[in-house]
Order: sequence, then C-alpha cells, then structure tokens
Amino acid sequence: MKKLVVVIATLTLLLAGCMKKEDTAPKETPTADGITVTDIYGEHTLNGPAKKIVALEWSQAEELLALDVQPVAMADIEGFGKWVTIDKKVADGVIDVGQRGEPNIEEIAKAKPDLIIGLKTHEKIKGDLEKIAPVLLFDHGSDEATKDLYQDMTISLTRMGVITGKEDAAKAAITHLEDKMAQAKEKINAANLATKDFVFTQAYSVNEAPTFRLFTPNGLVSNVLEGMGLTNKIQDQKPQPWGFVESNVEGLAKYQEAMLLHTVQKDDPLFKNLSTNAAWNGLHFVKNNEMYDLGPGVWTFGSVLSMETLVDNVVTTLVK
Repeated sequence: MKKLVVVIATLTLLLAGCMKKEDTAPKETPTADGITVTDIYGEHTLNGPAKKIVALEWSQAEELLALDVQPVAMADIEGFGKWVTIDKKVADGVIDVGQRGEPNIEEIAKAKPDLIIGLKTHEKIKGDLEKIAPVLLFDHGSDEATKDLYQDMTISLTRMGVITGKEDAAKAAITHLEDKMAQAKEKINAANLATKDFVFTQAYSVNEAPTFRLFTPNGLVSNVLEGMGLTNKIQDQKPQPWGFVESNVEGLAKYQEAMLLHTVQKDDPLFKNLSTNAAWNGLHFVKNNEMYDLGPGVWTFGSVLSMETLVDNVVTTLVK
C-alpha cells in the first residue's frame, strides 16, 4: 500500500474551488507503506485502508455509506433512521454503540474495529477508545471549518475516501451532488418563483415554545441552496458554528419577506401551537403562503447524501 498523506491545510486549498467543479482529488505522494492522516492531535499513520470502522457521529457514518462502506458499529442507529433520510441504509448487522455524546465503550469493543472515528467532543473518552483501536478525532466546529461548512464537508468526505481507500468514490460523490445542484438550478430558474430569497429553518418545540434554527450563509444547507440559485435572506449574521443561529418568532420577523423553507419532525406540535399566535400569523411568508415543508428527514449536519435529499425535496416542493 502506497503512503497517502492527508493534510487538512492542503485539502482546504484543493477543495476551495469545488463548487466551480475543479479537480478536488488530494495530491498524495507515494513513499512507503501506510496512510498518514491528520486529526486535531496531528499526524497518525495507519497500516493501510481501514476496513472495520466505528463511527461515533452521524455525519461520519453517512460518509462511509456514501462510499459504499458499512461501519462495523455506529452511534444511535434508531435516531439516525429518524432524522437522516438518505438513499443508503445501515446494514442489519451494524452494532449500535449508544448515544453519540456518550457511546458505550463495551459495545465498541465488541465490534473489534481497526479504527474509531469521532469528534472533538469525544476527547474525554479518547483514552478508553485507544485501548480498543486507533482513534481519529476531528473538529467541524473549529474556526477554520466554520468559515465555510460546505467546504468542510467536502474536505471531510475526501479524507474519509483516503482512510478507506475509496478516493475515487469520494470525488464522484461530490461531483454527483454538484451536478444535482446545477440541474436543480435550471429547474428553479424556469419555475418563475415569486421570490428566490429564502430563510431555511430546522424548527422544533421546547416546552411548547417554538425554536427556529436559522441557517446562516456559511452553513452547509445555505451553500447548497445558493448553489441551486436561491438567495439566503439572512445576511446580517457573521459565520456561525454549525451554520445557524437560534431564534423565536420575533427574531424571525426580520427575515419575513422571503420564502420559509422548513424541516420539522412529524410528531412536533410546533405549527399547531403557532396557529393562534398573532405575531406568527402576521408574518409576510405566512400571510402570502410562502412556506414550504421539506420533510422531517433533512439532516442539516450531514454529508453529500443528506444534501442530495435536500436538493430533491426542494425541487419537488418548489417546482410544480
């Protein structure tokens, strides 16, 4: 196995123009056996492509599925099935290792992995995990990632392609998403919409009070929607970690002269609770019927497969 060097700074430069369809393949230099990967702690050398991977975060599990690789174990499979609607399914034999924030060490050990992948939030259990297998932890909430979360997604998927020996599949998956975005843009341009300005929200109820995650221009979702020819109405926010700010109805009013694209879980009474809310009913997009339900399974923090679901749902909803 030739040595493949993956350095985040290099990938950032290579992927910066990915939405312009530039070649995003990492330029590794063959030198010796092994694969060198850089995580938040520095460089780590693997003996070769990982085959039995535990994914502690849903986005990492989705990356594996996008590359046609099943994790041997992952966190919260039931929750993944509820929140993440994608074309690829988790195989029946994949071990559930519990919650993403507090995975079960014993269940991870049962999977006998050759690699465990997680986030910076898993630092507190890193020592326990390293007794089982090599560990790589990444930070999608870093200042660098926050600048452009679409670019961070492509960097992460490209890196996973190297880790698994599926570099070509990773490149193809990114290209496939961007082709879908371009095709969607043509359809949306031909639809003669009343407005192309949007506000995208992942909304939910907390003690019956409505909470709106409003996605900012640096966010993954916003980048994809703008790649489809729409324009984010929210332009007064600096880049936000994870690409959103939280708001109530009053805060949402600042952006009301746009279409509201939303994803809300089916069992959430949010809109029922808002039906008698005078401030809500007075909003421009409510009064003018410019609200569009994109379905409950659009995972806004996923990878290319979740973003393909977003593209498909937007086109189905907006293009009549």
